[in-house]
Amino acid sequence: MKMKVKMKKHSLKFISVFMAIFLWIYVLNSEKVKFEKTVALEYILPSDMMFAVKPAQEVVFMIEGPRAFVKTVADREDKLIIDLNRQQSRKQTNFSVDIVPTQLSLPFGMVVERVLPRKIQINLEKRASKVLPVKVRFKGQLPDELSMTKFEVIPAEVRVFGPQSVIKRMREIQTTQIDRENLIGFNEIPVEPRLVDNRITFEPGTNLRITYKLKATSANLVLKDIPIRFLTQNKETSSPTTSASLKLLAPPGAKDRSNISSSVQVWADIPSNTKGRIEVPLKAIVPPGIHLLEIIPKSIIVNVK
Repeated sequence: MKMKVKMKKHSLKFISVFMAIFLWIYVLNSEKVKFEKTVALEYILPSDMMFAVKPAQEVVFMIEGPRAFVKTVADREDKLIIDLNRQQSRKQTNFSVDIVPTQLSLPFGMVVERVLPRKIQINLEKRASKVLPVKVRFKGQLPDELSMTKFEVIPAEVRVFGPQSVIKRMREIQTTQIDRENLIGFNEIPVEPRLVDNRITFEPGTNLRITYKLKATSANLVLKDIPIRFLTQNKETSSPTTSASLKLLAPPGAKDRSNISSSVQVWADIPSNTKGRIEVPLKAIVPPGIHLLEIIPKSIIVNVK
């Protein structure tokens, strides 16, 4: 009997402790707290319009609610879509858009106290396009022994898109600066456009590049019997010509011929799905600071089975 009474007392103590902890957790989590949540904005523009002035990219919601839901809401990635294709938007170019607190979905018991900013100012402008010439910008000088005998920018003209007021003033597209001292031999390199306005875009698939050829008064280094490597997926490839000679212009301090020779590569890039007897141009890779003047021979005959 005494044992039953004792067990009953311990059970009541355990239940009391459990209830106290439960109530403490409940009160703690149901406590009202305030916090901020930053939400990204995504705009849907009419196809013939652009932003004249870039609008706000995010808004801050000031929220109050139970502590239990704060982490869930704060860590959630939310985005508000602002569709500017509505009929009333298309009739104007300068107007404001209201951010309504109810646009943010929240658990029961949470409320939005305010939104910053409450209104988003929209300034639209007609989207325009124009075909412009490309102007390549250089810096530095070529060595005295070198001159540029061939130069071409591809494509010579590009179509750009942007706000009408900006496009109207544009006369050309300039590239980022190319250092002449880093140019080597006969080559083709990609170049990047230099845009002062990030609203300017190009026609899809536009890739700028330049081709050029450097000529020297004379070569000061000739490398012979450089093995020709074949770049191909076909294992049965052969050529009567297995080596090439290179005419190079090396800086005055580069006197170690063996070191330069071991760093040079000559490649024959064979097009895929090719069969039979074909002529393939040779390409060379040389160390930095060495100028490739000529590959002898320029191309070879290759048999592909």
